[in-house]
Amino acid sequence: MPSVSEETKAPPRYIQVEETLRSLLDTGGYRPGDKLPPEPELAAQIGVSRATLREALRSFEQQGIISRRQGVGTFLNPRPLYIESGLETLESIEMLLHSRQLTPILRQRLVRSERALPKAAQRLHLKEGAPLTVVATTYAVADNPVAYLLEVVPVGVVDETTATAWTVSMLDGLLQERAHYDLGYGVAHIAPVHGSEEICTALSIDTQTPLFFIEQTVFSGAGTPCFYSRNYYLPQIFDFHVIRKLRE
Repeated sequence: MPSVSEETKAPPRYIQVEETLRSLLDTGGYRPGDKLPPEPELAAQIGVSRATLREALRSFEQQGIISRRQGVGTFLNPRPLYIESGLETLESIEMLLHSRQLTPILRQRLVRSERALPKAAQRLHLKEGAPLTVVATTYAVADNPVAYLLEVVPVGVVDETTATAWTVSMLDGLLQERAHYDLGYGVAHIAPVHGSEEICTALSIDTQTPLFFIEQTVFSGAGTPCFYSRNYYLPQIFDFHVIRKLRE
């Protein structure tokens, strides 16, 4: 029987363990400075022996991902690029990054006209096939891709010529001229997802990397939907939260 080619071999065990541990740190609610569970508990969580876990932890320590303090525990180090934000305020990605003294870079921006597919038509209260202006943008900070935005508006709100002339996200353009566009409020839905091949390529990640997905519809002051977006953020960079108050 022919041997399995190098291309079809599974990754070495230690690489699989590192990938599993990295995914746990990215999606398990851990924040910079947090103490990780004791080794027996952490090994049980990812289904490996303590010896195998120690190998992965040693590699992560060498990479600067974690710090181990003798007799105290293992801690997640601050990320080189870390953006924490609440979701209570309707703001563009440019506004978010500028507020953290970060410069947004438009790595790729594509503007096109499309006919409304069922999902966009439903969100914007339009008939299927209605004309839309669509903008797909990849954002980077210091040449590192951080987010992919797919923004959609009816052509009666922003046409392709106007969207092409803007050098910012469509939401930022609308917010800059909010009096003209009569923006009222936004409704956002959040979920963890895996991106399509197109999105993962734009963000320089593989298709198994989890992403923060925020689907948002913005309404006018009169309650008419005028903007719809599907935004994908790298969770190792972004940490979103919501402030919850006691009921009065």
